[in-house]
Amino acid sequence: MDIVTFKEDMQQQVDCFFRKCFTAVGIPYSPKDRHIDIADVDSHYMKNGCFWCLLDNDNVIGTIAIRTLDNVNGVVELKRMFVLPEYQGNGYGRMLLEYAVNYAQEQHYKKICLDTRKQFSVAQNLYRSVGFKETDKYNDNQHAELYFELNFDLN
Repeated sequence: MDIVTFKEDMQQQVDCFFRKCFTAVGIPYSPKDRHIDIADVDSHYMKNGCFWCLLDNDNVIGTIAIRTLDNVNGVVELKRMFVLPEYQGNGYGRMLLEYAVNYAQEQHYKKICLDTRKQFSVAQNLYRSVGFKETDKYNDNQHAELYFELNFDLN
């Protein structure tokens, strides 16, 4: 398993990956509106953050991304943490999350925010296990039900 930074030639594989992930949890994949960021990873993540893919023999089996919310105050948002259902339960979600958190710390960001849905209870437990705390709503995502943040002690 390798975590690699997204490259434009991976876009089609990322689309197929998300189609599978969303179908598995009963969410229609809508690349023209709700999921437009996934349909164009390069412009939505690589210019103001980063997007990573977890590969198994060159096949995308997981993803995670960070994008800047507030550059002045060092706030980023964690996005698109998914692992294919057949690979879940093997620690790959934790591997991706820790990778993104370490990246944020290395880039000297002060806080990571994220939103999620109640149905993703396993992910919520994972967020809590690495120090994320539930917080108030910070965005206008009509599909989100829970909000978390992780503050870094930069002393």
